[in-house]
Amino acid sequence: MPRRAFTLIELLVVIAIMALLIGILLPVLGKARQTGRTAKCLVQMQQLEYAHTLYINTYKEQFIDAGLAHGGSNSLAKVRRAWPVVLSELYGSPLVLRSPGDTSRYWPVSQGGTSTRPSLDQILEQIRSGGTPDVSKIARWTSYGINNWTSRTLNPGMDRSEPFDRLSKIAFPSQTVHFLMMTEGDGNADYAYSDHVHAESWSDADFPPGTASSEMEIAAWGGPPKSFASIANYAFLDGHAETLRFDRVYTDFNRNMFYPNARER
Repeated sequence: MPRRAFTLIELLVVIAIMALLIGILLPVLGKARQTGRTAKCLVQMQQLEYAHTLYINTYKEQFIDAGLAHGGSNSLAKVRRAWPVVLSELYGSPLVLRSPGDTSRYWPVSQGGTSTRPSLDQILEQIRSGGTPDVSKIARWTSYGINNWTSRTLNPGMDRSEPFDRLSKIAFPSQTVHFLMMTEGDGNADYAYSDHVHAESWSDADFPPGTASSEMEIAAWGGPPKSFASIANYAFLDGHAETLRFDRVYTDFNRNMFYPNARER
């Protein structure tokens, strides 16, 4: 008895069905992968807040500070107070400072970027060995930055309660952004090298998301770019982290989660 083979039409039908199934499954798999990477980023930000809790317990509720100027620094003292340096030394083990979605070209060559500037590890090694590293130009050290309202030295100086540099000055820690996601450099390369943003300037802009997106990745995990609907991860001073639309953390000067004395949250 002759063996029956597939006809050409049957084969084309099978191929069409497989193509249809692949077309349906690929977006689902892509979304699942994106969700997983977003969750991993959240965990990393929570770990940073845990390390920060060790710091404030050691230094009588005082917060870590910023120290990486936009694009570089002319002061080793400022770099030594930068939170990536301070927390790395205090925590005693390497911190995960790169978001799983961060593809900035400003990372050092050794970390998949194109920058030939010194990496964080190189600077730390020189500091530990008693050297005086050149910090006028540095590579990207971190995907994350701090809200400058919580900085002792880089706060805007617009409120008598400032600097908001310790827990006793924060009325709502669970509603005050601490760590955020720094721009990868497409909007403003200088901020890709920095460890903080300047949230006080966003309200002066005609469209706050546009200005904010030049300093941080407000659409790191979804939504349209430069929009109140942009989605990113944020960590708060009580230690928790959330994936939020930009309009949940910032609307205007009176309604935002960056300025600790904002009228509304």
